[in-house]
Amino acid sequence: MVVSRLRVCLAVLLFICGFSKAISVVEAAPAVTTTSPQAVFPGQQIDVKLRGSDLADATRLWTQFGAAAQLSPDVKDNGKNAAEVTWRLDVPADVPVGIHGLRVAGPNGVSSIKLIMVDDLPSIAAAAGNTAIDKAQELAQPVAVDGAIANLSRNYYRIKVAAGQKLSFEVVARRLGSALDPLLRILDTRGRELTYSDDEPGLRGDARLSYTFKDAGDYVIEVRDIRYQGGAGHFYRLRVGDFPCLSSPYPMGVTRGSVAKVSFVGSDADGVGEAEVSSPSDPKIEWVNVAARRAGGKSSGFAMLRIEGSPVAVEVEPNNELAKATRVELGTSVNGRIDASGDVDHFVFSAKKGQKFRFNVVTHRQGSPASAYLRLLKADGGQVAVKEDFGVGDAFFDYTFPADGDYTLAIEELHQRGGSAFVYRVEAQPITPTFDLTAAADVVNVGAGSTAMVTVDVARRGYNGPIQISATNLPAGLTSNSTVAGSGTKSVVLTISSASDTAAGTFVPVQIVGRGQNGSDEFEVVARTEDALKASFNALPWGPQNLDGYVAVGVSPKPQIRLRPEVGEVVFGQSLSATVKVVVERDPGFDEAITLTVTPEAAKGGLPGNVTAAVTPIAKGKNEAVITFTATDKAPLGDFTAVMTGTIKQDKTTVVQTVPGITLRLQAPMTLTLTPSSDKLAVGAELKAKVTVQRNPALKGEVVLTFQNLPKGVTVAEAKIAADQNETEVMLVAAADAAKGAINNLSVKAEATVGKVKVSAVSPNVKLTVE
Repeated sequence: MVVSRLRVCLAVLLFICGFSKAISVVEAAPAVTTTSPQAVFPGQQIDVKLRGSDLADATRLWTQFGAAAQLSPDVKDNGKNAAEVTWRLDVPADVPVGIHGLRVAGPNGVSSIKLIMVDDLPSIAAAAGNTAIDKAQELAQPVAVDGAIANLSRNYYRIKVAAGQKLSFEVVARRLGSALDPLLRILDTRGRELTYSDDEPGLRGDARLSYTFKDAGDYVIEVRDIRYQGGAGHFYRLRVGDFPCLSSPYPMGVTRGSVAKVSFVGSDADGVGEAEVSSPSDPKIEWVNVAARRAGGKSSGFAMLRIEGSPVAVEVEPNNELAKATRVELGTSVNGRIDASGDVDHFVFSAKKGQKFRFNVVTHRQGSPASAYLRLLKADGGQVAVKEDFGVGDAFFDYTFPADGDYTLAIEELHQRGGSAFVYRVEAQPITPTFDLTAAADVVNVGAGSTAMVTVDVARRGYNGPIQISATNLPAGLTSNSTVAGSGTKSVVLTISSASDTAAGTFVPVQIVGRGQNGSDEFEVVARTEDALKASFNALPWGPQNLDGYVAVGVSPKPQIRLRPEVGEVVFGQSLSATVKVVVERDPGFDEAITLTVTPEAAKGGLPGNVTAAVTPIAKGKNEAVITFTATDKAPLGDFTAVMTGTIKQDKTTVVQTVPGITLRLQAPMTLTLTPSSDKLAVGAELKAKVTVQRNPALKGEVVLTFQNLPKGVTVAEAKIAADQNETEVMLVAAADAAKGAINNLSVKAEATVGKVKVSAVSPNVKLTVE
């Protein structure tokens, strides 16, 4: 299934997407549908042709692997064709084989990410007409072929092999974002099947196999879609060579900033030795590509390696029994392998009463075929928690330890399978109040002088406080507007604004970060973009891990209307209202009325509960409108963000633009302080006291005061605080027969009338002794 994408923008090592809607406003942002070739070779200069739309006048090509790029000078009128452009790349020699990303930027913004491979196999293009065995395209291996499958069709390739020769075959399609669900078959020249591959475990639906040919001669490779579907979106890269069929590194993760040795596993990892890996220390990098060849080999297999923020441990065999469990520290990421059917790995650790941990096992998403079955055991072997693999998602469980002592984590294969490729990684993380963020897009194009938006979903895990959300590392000219996911908020709209003089074609990779606070400890969470990536790449079961968590923010041309609030923050509260003026800057000829709308709709989370917005349009020929926000007496207190869009229909052109987010600061209507000049009052005497009111800026009018819990015989004259005042002095008078003694609950209550509603507040108690 091909999922259409909103035109979006920017690129970086990883990205995010949101958008300011504009219909018939400017030319669409560039889009890349295919590359030719579909891979680049490490250490070489190569011309790569991008096909798609709106590619004319492209100004920059960004690659995740840091290639220097310029428009190829050898292509006539290069950069003038909206449907294709050719870039010359100088690929660094140390880039590992694997799946990477690229984006192209131009005057209309930046493209969504396009996947491309770095490969150490030479590339050729599929020949036309190779749709029958007798028309099979001849290949001189090692080689990689870039092709596409037509509907109800197949592609055939002919190779010549020596007796006893072993070759590996791989179709890279789903991992490049293709709609192709490949079936790979090896045939003799009469069409008889020797072997096949479909949905090789760990390859996200791609096909791969290795085969040793008994006899010398010609053989045929067949590639087709398992459903016989096809079209331009059903592209693939067929790899043929001596590469190992790798699925995972082992261990599957290494500690950040360390030097570690990893081996490799897969359906055919024979002859592959250990590799030394220097893991990056940058906390933003969570995954890296790793690749390896067989001894004396000419081509590489590849996998993804997790960069851990915690210590890493590897099982020590034998650990099949509880008494022989591998000892680790709680909080360590443990790695192991189910070597054979019935193998059960045990890891023992000490825990303290009250410690809370989440145990999360990773297999499929990192290439392992294992379906894990986890059990947590007490020292006597009694089971206290269990979880089994449930498909695409990682299996996990949370546990609070009821007592000090040793506990054991037991891992086995759910279906009693095993083998060298059945590796796993279990993350053990302390549970603290936190949250997860998901950005709805991986690219945002912001019109110069205007604003774009991206929805960020919030999944709270024990944390219900406010979350400050922003885009980080924006350059001069781009601003992340203040955005708060208030208490209980499950979704928020982040807005990013561009200065009017920011050059179109500018783009930068950013991360969207949410900041929370547990007591005095501040913490950050990066918004994930995996869901947006999976949708962009034909519903991959897992998005490319090395691209997750980044958003590309690009700058497109100035739209015909630009909206902004006169102030970025308003303060009001329960039973109160506040107004915001929205101002528009219009291009000549765009004078029709502009409809303003809260987005998303208030009923769908666009406003906090029990808060409404009276939204009026900006009238034809006018440049401003006043919006009134009103809270009921049940509205929550705290900071929230409201976002609006404005729509103008001018003749046949409709323009939709975003208003930068407005912070709604909901505070109590007022707070009171009672300050007597002394804490002692003599009978028959007077005592001066000051009453101070701190008004919510939205609270106007007179405040009436009433003293509470006065001792018997002590009185206060009627008191008020005028509308233009914030304090008053009163006199406490003790009669000659006033009751003597101390009280500690003297307070004052304040009341004010707002329309037909009364709001009130009570001061903290103070102590008073009558003597």
